[in-house]
Amino acid sequence: MKLKYSTRLVIILKNVVIKIPISRRGFLQGRNEKTIWVKYNQIAPLAELKWEWMGIVCQKRYSQADDISTALVNQIKRAIPEFAFTGCDLYNFKNWGVERKSFILLDYGINKHISTLYKQTT
Repeated sequence: MKLKYSTRLVIILKNVVIKIPISRRGFLQGRNEKTIWVKYNQIAPLAELKWEWMGIVCQKRYSQADDISTALVNQIKRAIPEFAFTGCDLYNFKNWGVERKSFILLDYGINKHISTLYKQTT
């Protein structure tokens, strides 16, 4: 078992990943992952959503991608209009997994509104 965190505590188990919100942004990301999954799971390579409850998400676990191409990111941004904004983290290869040589987007809870919540004040 591994643990990671940013806006969500991520518990990585053998076959699933549990994402528990630790902030308002994390809660919104979890809810948005369910929304994106319901709308686009048939047309985009998204990590399988097992369930979502109150912003807590359980997804299938995938092997980590080593790299991701700009072409693939642009393809998914065209397929999912909610991702058509600048400043998204879809270009971060750590947000992608691999299954049977196919790339899978692991972290798809972002949208334009949620991305604005990341701005830091100085």
